[in-house]
Amino acid sequence: MDAVDHGIGSLLNVRITSMKVLLATFLLWAAPVGAVVVENPTVSVTASTPTPWVEVIWPKQAHVYPTLSKSFTFGHVTPGSTLVVNGTMIPVYESGAFFVMTPFSTGTFTLRYDVVWQGLFASTEVVVSVGPPPRADMVEVTAQKPAVDREVRSGDLILVQCKAPTGLKGTFSIKGLAARDLPLVESSGTYQGHYYVQPSDEGENLPVSCSFTTGFFSSLRAEANGKITVTDPRQSRAAVITRKIAKIRSSPSGYTFFQPPGIKLEIVGRTGNLLHVRLSEHERGLISASSVNLLPKGTPPPRGLVGRWVNTIPEKDRVKIRMWATERVAYEVRHTIEPLGFEIRFFNAQQRFDRIRYDSQDPLVKEIRWTQESSEVMRLTVQTNIAWSWGFDSYYDEGGFFVLEIRRPPDLTRSKNVLAGRRVILDPGHGPWASATGPLGTTERDAVLAISEELERLLLEQGAETYMTRRSSGGPSLIDRPFHAWRELGDVYVSVHLNAFNVARDPYEIPRGYMNFYYHPQSRPLVDAVHASYQKRHPEMADEFVRWGDLYVNRQTYMPAILTESAYIILPEMEARIRTPEYRTRLAETMFEGLRDFYSTYRKMQLADPKEKAAARQ
Repeated sequence: MDAVDHGIGSLLNVRITSMKVLLATFLLWAAPVGAVVVENPTVSVTASTPTPWVEVIWPKQAHVYPTLSKSFTFGHVTPGSTLVVNGTMIPVYESGAFFVMTPFSTGTFTLRYDVVWQGLFASTEVVVSVGPPPRADMVEVTAQKPAVDREVRSGDLILVQCKAPTGLKGTFSIKGLAARDLPLVESSGTYQGHYYVQPSDEGENLPVSCSFTTGFFSSLRAEANGKITVTDPRQSRAAVITRKIAKIRSSPSGYTFFQPPGIKLEIVGRTGNLLHVRLSEHERGLISASSVNLLPKGTPPPRGLVGRWVNTIPEKDRVKIRMWATERVAYEVRHTIEPLGFEIRFFNAQQRFDRIRYDSQDPLVKEIRWTQESSEVMRLTVQTNIAWSWGFDSYYDEGGFFVLEIRRPPDLTRSKNVLAGRRVILDPGHGPWASATGPLGTTERDAVLAISEELERLLLEQGAETYMTRRSSGGPSLIDRPFHAWRELGDVYVSVHLNAFNVARDPYEIPRGYMNFYYHPQSRPLVDAVHASYQKRHPEMADEFVRWGDLYVNRQTYMPAILTESAYIILPEMEARIRTPEYRTRLAETMFEGLRDFYSTYRKMQLADPKEKAAARQ
C-alpha cells in the first residue's frame, strides 16, 4: 500500500479501513466460487450495480507462461469494492480498475479473485500454466541442435548441442559421415561440438546423436530432431523472389536488408524453412523458402555485369538513377543524411561502366562513383547536394535496368505555414488483428483510432492533406500498409500506438511513459522533433527515450517513418487518461506540434541553402 503512487490523486482510492479488511477477509473466504463476469464493459461504470462483479482482463483462461516467479494481473470490479487476489488485499481504483504484481508458481497455477461490495460477494478463478525452472538433478539427455533438418555442402559448419547432467564425458556422431565419436565440450550442463562437412561426405536424412558415459557399464544417449542431408557440391540451386518484400537475414532472427520481387539468388543450403543464400565469395544470407520459387535443377546461379550506361533522369517529384544490368542480382542500399548519400552494393556482380550522364539542369545529384569492392561485389556511391532524405525506392524496371529513385524535398519556402499542402500518412496501429486491452476493457485498437482522427483534424485545419490506413476496426494487413503509403505519396508516415508489457516484466520497476521509434537514418530528424514535443507537453509521464526499432512499418524506405508509443494502456492510471477525449486530443496535439517543428526546421535549412530549395519538387 505504501508503494502506491499518491500523485495519481483521486484516481486511486483504496477505500479500505482496518475493520473492513478484517470483515472482508472473513466473508470473502466463506463465499462460494461463482464469478459474475461482464463480457462487454461500458465506458462509464457506476456503483449502482445490483450485485458485485469482477472481470479479469489478464491473464486469459488457460494461458501458458514461461518460467517466472511473478507476473501481473489486471481487470475491473464493482467500484467501491474490496478485492482479494490469492489471499492478498489489493488496491482498487475509483473506476473499479485493478492492476497488481502477484507471485506465480510452476505447473498448473490458479488465480482466485474475491470481491465484497455492500455485504455482497463474487468470486472467480483463472487457471494458467507456468513453465518449470531448469532441474538441477536432471538425469536425462536432450539433443537441442540441430533442431531442424539441414541441407549442407562441403565446407559447411554443423553445430551440435545437448543438455545433460554436469561433469560427464560426451561425444556426438552423424551417422553415415566421418563425424563419429567427436568430443563435446561442457559449459554448465550444456555440451557443444562441431563438424565441418568433408568433400567425400554424402547422404540424406542422416541422424545426429549425443552419447554420455555415466559409469563403467552405463551411458545416456539422445538423438536430435534435425537430420543432415549433404547436397551435390558440383551444383547449387537458383531461386527467384516472389514476395512483395523479402527479408535477407544474417541469422534466423535478424534482418540485414530487403529485396523486391524478381531478384535471382543462388541457394547453397537449407536450415528448416530458411534457405542459405550465397551473396559473394565471403558473404551469406538466409531467406524464407516461402519468399521464393526454386528454379529447375541445373539453372545457372546469378552472375551479372552492372553499370555501362548510367543516367540521371529528373522528374517533377523525384530523380531516377537508371543503370544497365545483365541480371537482376541481389543488392543492398545503405544511406546517410546530412548530407544525403547512398551506397548500393551489388552481389554476384562485376562492373562494366562506360558512361555516366548528369542532367546539368537538376541540382539534386552531385556525383556518382563506382568501385569493384571484391571479385563478386560491385559498389555504387551516389552523393547529393541536400541534407535530409525525403524517401527513396530501388528496384529493377521492366527492361531489367536497376533504378534508384530519390524523392525530392517539398518546397517549404513558399509559405510560413509549413503544413499547408503537406501529405501525412496516419497509421492507427492494429485493426484487423488483436491489440492490447486495459483493465477497464479499453482496446488499443479503438483508442489509437480516436487519437489519429484528432491528429487528422488538426492537420486538415492547417491545410495539410492526410491519408488514414484505416477508419474502422478493420483495415489493411500490416504488410500492405507501407505500400498504401507509397501509393499515396506521403511526405511522412506516423504509426500511432499505445504500449503494453511482456508478462515477465514488472511494470513498476522503473518510471513509465512514452517512447518513439525509427529505423532508417532518414527518419531520425522526424522522430527527434516528435519526441521533443512529448518532452515539453507530458511532464506527467517518464521519458523512455528515442529508440531504434526493427518494426515493420518503420522499415519502409519510401518516406521518413516513425512509430509512437504514447502511454501504457494496461496501467490503470494511464488508461483512465486515455479514456477521456481531452487527453486523446492532448496526445494528438503533441504529435501535431512535433510534425510542425520537423517541417519548420527543414524550412530554415531551405532558406539558408539555395541548393536545398533548388532541388525541391516543382
